[in-house]
Amino acid sequence: MTNPSDLHSPKKPYEILVVDDDRFLLSAISQTLFLNDYVPTTSDSPVRALELVREKQFSAVLADIRMPGMDGMELLGHLLEYDADLPVILITGHGDISLAVEAVKKGAYHFLQKPVDEDVIVATIERAIERRQLLSTNRSLQQQLQARKMDADRFYGLVGGHPAMKELYAVINSYAREEDPVLIVGETGTGKELVARAIHDIGSDSDAPYLAVNMGALPAEMIESELFGHEKGAFTGAIQRKVGKFEFAGCGTLFLDEICSMPPHLQAKLLRVLEERSFTRLGGNSAIRLNARIIAATNRDLPSEIARGNFRQDLYFRLNVLPINLPPLRERKEDIPLLVNHFWQEYCADNPDTPQIVSADLLNELIKREWPGNIRELRNVVRRHCVLGSCSPPDTRPGLLEPAVPEGSSQLPGLKEFMAQQEQCYLEEILRRTGGRVTKAHQYMGISRKGLYEKIKKYAIDLEQFR
Repeated sequence: MTNPSDLHSPKKPYEILVVDDDRFLLSAISQTLFLNDYVPTTSDSPVRALELVREKQFSAVLADIRMPGMDGMELLGHLLEYDADLPVILITGHGDISLAVEAVKKGAYHFLQKPVDEDVIVATIERAIERRQLLSTNRSLQQQLQARKMDADRFYGLVGGHPAMKELYAVINSYAREEDPVLIVGETGTGKELVARAIHDIGSDSDAPYLAVNMGALPAEMIESELFGHEKGAFTGAIQRKVGKFEFAGCGTLFLDEICSMPPHLQAKLLRVLEERSFTRLGGNSAIRLNARIIAATNRDLPSEIARGNFRQDLYFRLNVLPINLPPLRERKEDIPLLVNHFWQEYCADNPDTPQIVSADLLNELIKREWPGNIRELRNVVRRHCVLGSCSPPDTRPGLLEPAVPEGSSQLPGLKEFMAQQEQCYLEEILRRTGGRVTKAHQYMGISRKGLYEKIKKYAIDLEQFR
């Protein structure tokens, strides 16, 4: 076995095993792969090649079909028996074409005919690796979906065994087969986007885009361009064409969160889009067909908003074809142990200092609360336990459930203030653990680098104090 380590190149992402008894051909192919940013490993023995495959993971194997001791066909059989997804590319002489075709029928990815062209080698390797990645991704997704189906108390990211949740799972399954708009109503933190995502994932177009737009998070003047897109020159600053979310969603799902925050004139435009199933980019003349399913959500009582003149009644009727009302956490408290265990394992399973079993005292304390912030609030409290109290049992950590208030004060802060306190405390602890390294911190938290910087600015946190 040889490696071109003498060239002192940095490690490349994909390792390719090349097997041939012709040392000259081995060297030539190895050099080609190396110059195209692959890591070639060579062997002139099929037996040794099998040992190498068992020792490390290769992205693809390139082998001659004619070799002494064990030919390429026999090697192919052993390789696929060990790893059915491993792309095996066979090199054949002119007289072995029929044998190579037979090899492809038996599972070889492709065959190359001597003399082998360098560009063909690289192109074939690229396609083989892409296919392997697709197979791996598909298998992983199938396993995730199967795991979700097998757990009776978990459903596409939703957790709960309460009868109201069982009914919700059945409704989601039914709605996923339909194309009409869905309107999800529920208090803050009840999981409206999880429901929208579940409907998309179960539907027949789950491989199409899923896009979410928060109406309350965008300035009113930006919402129209974000949804409809615009043509170049449609307004000041429109220096090029922009594809809006209606168009970009394709045959997938567009989730419109906080729909009640949509300005009145855009409510009228949305109604027209839903009725005509078409729209026009800002500054454009051509109608574009709307193929996406629309799911809207709100935490407000829409009939009351209609009575106040804040929401169009005709749009409400158009959206409310398939309604879903989410139960607040206080109405399904028997699900709290399930949720706590779910979040606890999610956050703390890899931390050896954290008790792997949640104490009964902690669960009882959590069940007693009313949870105005619902599942999101519960999740944050469990997160705070895991991060700040990881060195002691959860039932010996006084005050972790309580917001910071002056001693002797009976006035609790509002929910937003309480959540901000929790978030700042959590953020500072993560920065302490990561030594103030933003890249590591945002990856750990599962948010974007930009999102982390926005939070750091929001709470006026000095990164230097953690470094």
